[in-house]
Amino acid sequence: FSLSFFLTIVGTVIDLVSFSIILFSVMPQLFIAIIVFATLGTAATIIIGKVLVRLNYEALQREADFRFSLVRIRENAESIAFYGGEPVEEKEVKQKFQRAIDNSNLINVAQRNLDIFITSY
Repeated sequence: FSLSFFLTIVGTVIDLVSFSIILFSVMPQLFIAIIVFATLGTAATIIIGKVLVRLNYEALQREADFRFSLVRIRENAESIAFYGGEPVEEKEVKQKFQRAIDNSNLINVAQRNLDIFITSY
């Protein structure tokens, strides 16, 4: 697996260098324009997509927090019922679930914005 991956990378780099040399020798202005265009597109994609890293990290945290609260309720169901804590626990679980859903919506919006940019670029 690693040998075929290495050979694919080497072949791709050789193709890139050879076609770049050919294009630069034919039309240097076009070569420079392509490099600038690709650099700007890559930079813009990184800037737009950077928010997804934070949102995905928060999604993991919020979903884990929600799951933990469900497990805690399951383990302490008898005590919660005895002390009449159902409304408090319900409110807390709904709040954690809503936080996870809100974060999921933010991920969808950020992914949509990135997809629109990539498609239009």
